[in-house]
Amino acid sequence: MTDVVDTAAERGATSELAGPVVDRRAWLALATGSLAFVLGTVNVTVTNVGFNDILDSFPGAATSLTGWILTSYSLTFASTMLLAGRLADRYGRLVVFRVGLTGLLISSLAAGWAPSVPLLVLARAGQGICGALAVPASLGLVLPRFPTGKQATVVGIWASVGMVASGLAPVLAATALSLATWRWMYLTLVPITVLGLIGAKLFMTETAEPDRSRPIDLIGVVMGSGVVFLVVFATLRGPTAGWRSPTVAGAFVVAAVLLPVFLWRSSRHPEPLFDPGLFRVRSFAVSNIAVSLSMVGAFTSWVLWPIFLINVWGYTVWGVGLAFLISPIVSGGVAIVGGRWADRHGYRGVIAAAAAVATVGHLWAFLFLDERVRFWFAFFPVTVLFGLGMGILASMLNAAALRDIEASAIATANGVHQALRYAVGGMGTALALAVLNGTHEVWRYDTMWAILGAAQLVVVPLMIFGYPGNDEI
Repeated sequence: MTDVVDTAAERGATSELAGPVVDRRAWLALATGSLAFVLGTVNVTVTNVGFNDILDSFPGAATSLTGWILTSYSLTFASTMLLAGRLADRYGRLVVFRVGLTGLLISSLAAGWAPSVPLLVLARAGQGICGALAVPASLGLVLPRFPTGKQATVVGIWASVGMVASGLAPVLAATALSLATWRWMYLTLVPITVLGLIGAKLFMTETAEPDRSRPIDLIGVVMGSGVVFLVVFATLRGPTAGWRSPTVAGAFVVAAVLLPVFLWRSSRHPEPLFDPGLFRVRSFAVSNIAVSLSMVGAFTSWVLWPIFLINVWGYTVWGVGLAFLISPIVSGGVAIVGGRWADRHGYRGVIAAAAAVATVGHLWAFLFLDERVRFWFAFFPVTVLFGLGMGILASMLNAAALRDIEASAIATANGVHQALRYAVGGMGTALALAVLNGTHEVWRYDTMWAILGAAQLVVVPLMIFGYPGNDEI
């Protein structure tokens, strides 16, 4: 069994030897960790497809409450991620991973059998918290068992499984709605969770060195998680409640005041929730700026595409699911290929090229997506270009961010990266809904394609000139 390696440099030294053979159990551990990422990503999108059916099951439910069915997962998932990564590195990744999966099993059962909207909202919030516990720990349990020369490939596989799952989620949800009820969208997650727990028992070993001698900064936990929660909450509520409403504006103001105080406290506390020193690692800082620019396009496009197809082109739910199918398949395949390339040649070039391809996808949408239903000419190229670009960006930016992070802080750093990714995605979604303003005029969609494409384009020079080369840190 591969021992825990203390630093990125030591991992590199290990891989420069004769080339350690990775045992079969490490690959099975990777498969187990990928299942956790599947559960985390599927839960983000699956409810959107069955939302109307859920509402039909609870006639008379207050509109102010039913909206939380969609938002409760995203809120808790994003706001718990920082704490989850820190807990994993501090108290044991395997323990946190198992707790997360066990909680996902229970909360998925609760969501599937929820007799009322309040209980369904609570179950969805539980899924978000438990999913956040499992995702950062999953990669932290896997990466130290592979040499540096294979780690981009490993992250590519880990991320590709999640991307394919997120793309298949609308199709699976539509199948559940056709053959049974919306409840099976959640109940079918239970056997996947059970497989994850079995894999954790058989194939995973602890890769952290738990240290419970000093407690984590609890005030910092409240402050840091609160900042993420308030930002995501405000961006999700803004389009419906109004950006100037006291609730939304107040949440932004409190988050803006709280963030610098949290960073100041974290820089001085012996056991902070978040170590600002992570951003002194150039590869981590640049990758997180790049992921902010890239993932706003990824998450926002996944929201805008079905809205466009249904409301402008008149597609059914099944039609939307099938139209989406090609993009995640392309993304999954190219993520693995991109990982192998990055292992040999580094991250800078392949990520810059992927950002350029994704930019062309946004440009194609801007030029050709209009009222005319032209799937093969207008929409299909967008999904292919988007899949080619985002398949590498979503996975390789994650690997690039962790390249120079000490092994003892992998889960913490991954938690920061994932929290930023989903928080930015929420902001992009809110921006899109604000631009659409309840209408479906094509020029409004074009505005979004232009904004997202411009943000994506910035990633090209950022990676070429900002990201360190293989011999730099």
